[in-house]
Amino acid sequence: RQNLVIESADSKKQLKDIEDKILYLLSVSEGNILDDEELITTLANSKVTSVKIEERVKEQEKTGLLVQQTRESYVPVAVRCSAMFFVVADLCKVEPTYQYSLEWFV
Repeated sequence: RQNLVIESADSKKQLKDIEDKILYLLSVSEGNILDDEELITTLANSKVTSVKIEERVKEQEKTGLLVQQTRESYVPVAVRCSAMFFVVADLCKVEPTYQYSLEWFV
C-alpha cells in the first residue's frame, strides 16, 4: 500500500512538472507559437506521457480499492480474535488456576 501511495504521488508530480514546463514555454515564446519547434515537440511528448501517467493513476486507484476491500474483509476476524484474547486473559478472574500454565502443574 505504501508503494502504491508513493507511485501515485510520483505520477501526479510528473503531470505537474509537464504542465509547468508547457506553461513556461508558452510564457517565454515570442511571435507565433506554432513556429516554436521546442514547444510543439514538448506538447507532443507531454500528450503521450500524460496519457501513460493517467493510465497508471487509474490502475493505481483500482489497486488501492482492491487493497481497501481486502483489508475490510479481515475486520470480522480481527474482532473475533480480540474478543477471544480478552476472554482467555480474563479466565483467571473466574478460576484462579487459569493464571498458571499446564507446565506449572506438571
